Amino acid sequence: MVDLLQINDQLEKLPDEQKKAIIGLINIKTEDDMDKVLNKLDTIEAKFESKFDAIDSKFESVDKALSAQKWFIVTTISLVGILTTLATTYISSHPL
Repeated sequence: MVDLLQINDQLEKLPDEQKKAIIGLINIKTEDDMDKVLNKLDTIEAKFESKFDAIDSKFESVDKALSAQKWFIVTTISLVGILTTLATTYISSHPL
């Protein structure tokens, strides 16, 4: 970790003109490093977004599949209920 007091102590030993030049160079380097960090964070964010989009897509397809299965089961149960009612009605009205 950078000790800012040590940097300040060293800068105090320099004439004002050299001090300004060194501080300017430090600022340029810091801004360049920060731009690199921000670009890397943007890249990481884009990767996370694409992975989350893929997960969302998978959940949507699973949800659609479950919805289709649910409709099939409900329809089948309804048909079985109707057929049972019809069979019961037919058998009760036509004794063997």
